[in-house]
Amino acid sequence: MHQERDRAKKRGEEDPIHSTIEDTHKCYEEIMEDVISRENVQEGREKVNLVVATHNQSSVECTIRLLEEYGLERMESGVAFGQLLGMSDHLTYSLGQNGYKVYKYIPYGPILECLPYLIRRAQENSDLMGSVGYELGMLAKEIRRRMIG
Repeated sequence: MHQERDRAKKRGEEDPIHSTIEDTHKCYEEIMEDVISRENVQEGREKVNLVVATHNQSSVECTIRLLEEYGLERMESGVAFGQLLGMSDHLTYSLGQNGYKVYKYIPYGPILECLPYLIRRAQENSDLMGSVGYELGMLAKEIRRRMIG
C-alpha cells in the first residue's frame, strides 16, 4: 500500500488507497451493488458475471443479501466467490455448502511480482488473526458435535 501511495504522489495523482478499511469495504459493496443491479441483469439479458474476491465476511453477507434482494439465483446469477488458498476457509466452505460457486486461488508468477501482492493481502487482512480464532472455535464445536452427537 505504501508503494502505491508513493507512486501516486510522485505522479501527482490522487491517493488510490481509502483512508480506512471501513471506507474500502463500503466502496467495494457499493460497486458490487452497481454491478448486480445493472439494467441488463435485471431485465434478464445478461448475467452478473462477477467474482466477489474477498475475505471480509460482511462483504460476503452483503453480496448474498443483494442477490436475494434482486431475485437472482445462487448458481444461475453469474456470481462466484473467491478467497486465497488458506485464508477465510470458513467462508469458502460455508458458501459451497449453501449452493454458491466458490473458488480458492493461488497467485502464480515470478516471486518479485507475487510477493508485493501477497504482502498487501496480509496488510489488508491483518484482522484475519481474529477470524482464525473464530474458525478454531467453529472447528472445535463441529468436533464436539461429531463426537458427542
